[in-house]
Amino acid sequence: MKNKRIILQGLLIILIMSSCATQKLTKEGKTAYQSNNYEAALNAWDQVIEKYESRGNKAEATLYYKAGLAAKKLEQTSKARKYLETAENMEFSSPKLYIALSEIYKTIDNLSKEIIALEDYHEKYPQGDKIDTITIRLFGTYVQSENWNPAIEIWPEIEEQAQNDVDLLSGYLTVNKNLENEKVSKKLADKILNQQPKNITALEWYGEYYFWKAENLYVKEMTAYKNNRTTSQYKKVLKALDEVYPTFEKARNVFLKLYKLDPKPKYADLLGKIYTRLDEEKKARYYNNKAN
Repeated sequence: MKNKRIILQGLLIILIMSSCATQKLTKEGKTAYQSNNYEAALNAWDQVIEKYESRGNKAEATLYYKAGLAAKKLEQTSKARKYLETAENMEFSSPKLYIALSEIYKTIDNLSKEIIALEDYHEKYPQGDKIDTITIRLFGTYVQSENWNPAIEIWPEIEEQAQNDVDLLSGYLTVNKNLENEKVSKKLADKILNQQPKNITALEWYGEYYFWKAENLYVKEMTAYKNNRTTSQYKKVLKALDEVYPTFEKARNVFLKLYKLDPKPKYADLLGKIYTRLDEEKKARYYNNKAN
């Protein structure tokens, strides 16, 4: 009985000493972090976390969070992600947590997880200090991932500050183009080109707008005439061509400008098609060769 009491007392002393050592390391880590000594802070917190996990337990969520921030400061991305995700899984919540995670996911090019982290901040901290920056980045990730409807939904939150930001306006043009909002797209393209005359996104929108307007009308009227070769139908074709050719010329002018800025095969392909419609076969062949 006496031996058991001695053993228990010994174990209690060991536990107390271990607890004191853990508390000391935790405090040392905090002091080091506040002094911007992130390496010392991480080293101390690593030891505390290891002590807990070696016994099959978890340290406090706050400790994983702080250790994750320290690891991120040291650009130890893998460890930072591990600790911060552990804190999040333990239901720890902080604006800095979601900012740090979103930046890590951006660094490792994990767009889907970055979006989730940004959405968490946006939803949980709508009055947060970084909400404007977060919302702008979230909008950008929606455009990048082709989530057009969510991008439309959050646009009002950044619309005012976007009026003189060509990149944001171009992103919103891309959204509306893909949602086939022609009136909004035209207005945006005009605004962008007023601020940046060589903007690729706006020029592409206008080039494609003119091309398809002319092409669709041309095909429609020529098909109608082939199916009904009457004098009245022929007059309709001639009237339509009075609109078609000038519109093709507008498209040509835009794509020539784009091709000069960046000689992409897709621009050459469209120029080949346009010159074919304009009966300029030599130029059509030239650009068709460039498209291949």
